[in-house]
Amino acid sequence: MRAVVVHEPGGPEVLRLEEVADPEPKRDHDLVTVKYAGVNFADVRMREDNYVAPVSFPFIPGRELVGTTQDGRRIAALTDSGAYAEKALVQRGLAWEIPDEISDEQACALLLAGQSAWHLLHTSLAIQEGETVLIPAAAGSLGSLAVQLAKRHGVKVIAMARGPMAVATARSYGPDAVLDTSDADDLAERIMDAAGGRVDAALEMMGGKMLAATVEALTPRGRMALFGCTPGHGIPQGSLIYGSKTISGFWLPDYYSNRYALRNSMNALFSITAIGALKTPDTCTYPMENESFVRDAHEAIALGLSGKALLEPAGLYDRAAVWGWHG
Repeated sequence: MRAVVVHEPGGPEVLRLEEVADPEPKRDHDLVTVKYAGVNFADVRMREDNYVAPVSFPFIPGRELVGTTQDGRRIAALTDSGAYAEKALVQRGLAWEIPDEISDEQACALLLAGQSAWHLLHTSLAIQEGETVLIPAAAGSLGSLAVQLAKRHGVKVIAMARGPMAVATARSYGPDAVLDTSDADDLAERIMDAAGGRVDAALEMMGGKMLAATVEALTPRGRMALFGCTPGHGIPQGSLIYGSKTISGFWLPDYYSNRYALRNSMNALFSITAIGALKTPDTCTYPMENESFVRDAHEAIALGLSGKALLEPAGLYDRAAVWGWHG
């Protein structure tokens, strides 16, 4: 089969399309013909050997996929790696049959991004109706879903995005306010103004000035969930202690052993998407036709462009459509 293989850490040039052996059968796993593999920032960090967990080379990237099992079931699945391939082996406890009302593109967008957004809000932060929550990168796949899920829960949402186009995209998902983070110097003050002086909970993934502004904006006894792969967060201890604020870490693979938690959240995400109450981000498909297209997808993710990037092992390239999505 064809697969993307990374033999050593580096830039997009280390993504190589190769012929490799089909995955070996394994107990409690299914062999899946891959329709789409999601492309995520975690894949970029793993390629660079800068991920939150150790990376062993060589490896086939890709931590989420949509495809068809050998007995004809259409499934969405989370993986530790291996999705950038024509076939992949998936653990049955991390795979879910896709309802007829959900498209393949929607299902892929609901996996890492949807599951993370759900558990960041409902498990890590335990948001409550009437609270105010701060959500960064709200034009992206995770942020856009988090905005909508929080609003469904009766929470006031202050969204953040970088640049006019991203701000416009974030606004389309229905937050109460959107802040442009292109200039972070007075960000804490602008957050407080938009929130009416109270931020009960926040997501944070950027580090640096963004993290400092988020901690400063939190109300006393406020809480923040730290996620993503950006190194060097630099927690401002004084601001954290003064006000008894709480920071918790979040990494979705820590939930993989709790199959019921992920099963329940996946079912909820499918249900609200099927009735049109949750809009998944726009997708852009890159064919796994040659290495340059795979590298295009990684470069788009590294630039922080809006939407959901998908690799399609059997796809044909439409450059006009791709660069239209790039904006």
